[in-house]
Amino acid sequence: MTGLAVLIGCIVLLIVAITILKVHPIPALLLAGLILGLASGSSVEVVTESLLSGFGNTLKWIGLVILFGTLLGEILAVTGGADVIADSVIKIFGIKRLPLAMAVIGFLVGIPVFVDVAYLTLLPTIIALSRKSGHSVLVLGLSLASSLTVAHALIPPTPGPLAVAAILETDIGGMIPYNLIVGMVAVTGGLIWIRFNKKNLALRMPNEPVAMGRKEANIKGIKRILPFVALLFPLFLMGIGNVFASGNPIISFIKNPVWALLIGVVFALPLLKRKEFSKNLNEYFQSSGAKSDTVILISGTGGAFGQVIKDTEIVNTLLPEAGGLAAFGILLPFLLSFMFTTVTGSITVSLITTASIMAPMVTNGSIHPELTAAAIGAGSLGVIHVNSSFFWLFKEVHEIATSKILKTFSLLSAIVSVSGGLMVFVLY
Repeated sequence: MTGLAVLIGCIVLLIVAITILKVHPIPALLLAGLILGLASGSSVEVVTESLLSGFGNTLKWIGLVILFGTLLGEILAVTGGADVIADSVIKIFGIKRLPLAMAVIGFLVGIPVFVDVAYLTLLPTIIALSRKSGHSVLVLGLSLASSLTVAHALIPPTPGPLAVAAILETDIGGMIPYNLIVGMVAVTGGLIWIRFNKKNLALRMPNEPVAMGRKEANIKGIKRILPFVALLFPLFLMGIGNVFASGNPIISFIKNPVWALLIGVVFALPLLKRKEFSKNLNEYFQSSGAKSDTVILISGTGGAFGQVIKDTEIVNTLLPEAGGLAAFGILLPFLLSFMFTTVTGSITVSLITTASIMAPMVTNGSIHPELTAAAIGAGSLGVIHVNSSFFWLFKEVHEIATSKILKTFSLLSAIVSVSGGLMVFVLY
């Protein structure tokens, strides 16, 4: 358990540095990763390579996604497109049920689209809904984020649940009903906590778009369709691409979040006035870059810290301890998955690792395969905290203090996980 003790110590040091000593997250994450690697027995060269690899791999796919997602949000916010979408959501669900609306949207969108991309794409709608409804942006954001992660962990065809089904040799069709029930209960548990903690979730609105202090002309006629197309079509393209095989070059193109979001931006361009079109668009790019640069860098360093955790193979040092927990029955996959997510910061790593451990017990018939898969998915929601890149992305886009997000976002993820776990035990 030495490796685990070192990791816990580094995480505590990281939290203290950021929350109490007010060290910026970028150097804090890098130094924490360096200390963790060195304390685990690696050389400076190996740890540095691990940090750079994690930073590069994270930014390789999320850097341009954040930029184009921010650009799309900038255009929708300033042209009034986000207001058009917000008005429609309010009209359908009503103001009182907006947290539920965000949860429903997140649950549906989170099935085919990765959490980070989906959240960034829907961010301008969250902000517009908050301004119009009086709901805290944190209430709506947490409602969306929790349901996105639940769908990501439990509902195929996301990669994690598919991997669990393959490893456990379980029929996906038989697994889906259990996972759906557990997922809906998990989201409900999160919504109940949010409802009773609204007073603690107050948050000032983020800054208005930097480039423009004005709104474009009111969107009228056929153009009122464009905000919905710009927002939903990229999600549709990514969803279609992840449902079907990617051997087709067209499918491979449209499923890529970078190109899908860029297509969304193209659909939003007619919302801009023709007068000084190029000048205004360049200003949007400038302001989007200014708003997203810190988010990109912190997401990258969060990925770097997570890569060090993976490369030190701390998870593998915990595997021998798992054998002594067999007496816990159906509780075992939940506990292991919960622990692995909390330790590694990766839901996918947690799903695959736990499924690999549980596979022999499933194949010999000593434990229910579908319920085991559901327990693994519920547990993998774990505690999302400083070793998760999505934690830092959420923090930066909403400009939240680290201490506050630990008390809200991290606590909520644990409550959602436990809620889903309790449902598994009821079904068991």
